[in-house]
Amino acid sequence: MNLPAEAVKTLTVRAVLFDMDGTLVDSTAIVEQVWSEFAGRYGLDIEEILRTSHGVQAKDTVRRFAPAGADIDALAEELGEMERTRTDGIVALPGAAELLRSLPADAVAMVTSADRILAG
Repeated sequence: MNLPAEAVKTLTVRAVLFDMDGTLVDSTAIVEQVWSEFAGRYGLDIEEILRTSHGVQAKDTVRRFAPAGADIDALAEELGEMERTRTDGIVALPGAAELLRSLPADAVAMVTSADRILAG
């Protein structure tokens, strides 16, 4: 990526924290597909789920929207497995890979609401 010289700034830091979705990758299509299936199964308002679930751990969203008596842990695990195995449509955001390669590996970390397996 070539930026005009006046747009280039130098920032000196010891480490960099990155969010995953929307910063390094775009998995919107998969996330919306999985939550739409969840909403359809229980007759829930998908727009409300999507409006409130971004940046929230799946288990917390399931707890908020699942019907009374639902097995929250099992549902969250099922949705997580769906997100982990449906990778078609997940794309690296432009410049993300190059940026990560340009930084020392021991000075980079990712913070995300995704589970450890999905983030790995």
